[in-house]
Amino acid sequence: MKTLLRKAFTDSLPVLMGYLSMGTAFGILLVTQVKGSDFTTAAIMSFSTISGSMQFAAVEMLANAASYTLLLTAMLAVLINIRYAMYGISLVRYFANYPWYVRCYLIWTLTDETYALESSTTLRGRKRMYYSLMVSSFDHLYWLTGSVIGAAAGSFITFDTAGIDFAMTALFLVVLTDLLRNRANRLPALTGGVSTLLALLFFIALYPGAVNRMLLAAMALMIAVLLLMRKKYLKKYGGSA
Repeated sequence: MKTLLRKAFTDSLPVLMGYLSMGTAFGILLVTQVKGSDFTTAAIMSFSTISGSMQFAAVEMLANAASYTLLLTAMLAVLINIRYAMYGISLVRYFANYPWYVRCYLIWTLTDETYALESSTTLRGRKRMYYSLMVSSFDHLYWLTGSVIGAAAGSFITFDTAGIDFAMTALFLVVLTDLLRNRANRLPALTGGVSTLLALLFFIALYPGAVNRMLLAAMALMIAVLLLMRKKYLKKYGGSA
């Protein structure tokens, strides 16, 4: 078990570096942009939500609560996090054999980085279950720690924090750049870019006062286009899709 624990910790070290920096950025944004929030707010959000992209979006929602209805918030949460459902499908064959409480925790703490580690391991049976549980726990702790550190530090920050929210965008740009090396990923990336641009232009032209809702339209459009292209895409790239 000690060997397995060491392996899980070693494998998760790259996530530690990313989550501490990203979590810190989130914590700073939360306390500097949302009135009444502090490190306990960041801790509760990061413990319960465990979704970096959604938490960054939540800062905008909380800071401009009047512009977001409950339905709009729920729809954004579903669209932003729907990729986790896709991740989960590929893990069902492993999770199905785990105790229910282990399954619940693994599903609850599933993130992009955790999925990458869980799906790439060659371990099987109980060893795989314990490894996944350890990796999920480590990653969960990293994100929670980074958020609390950022929120605590943000309470003493007096300078302008504009631009810190670009940290999440920068992370996804780095991931996107790496993924674009694979030809099969280029069409989905182009679809996402064009859908976002069209949604932005649509709201600027017709609903400039509601331009902050363009994300919902952009994600709905790209999902619809990708679903329509699915059969042709699978036929062309096969398993790469």
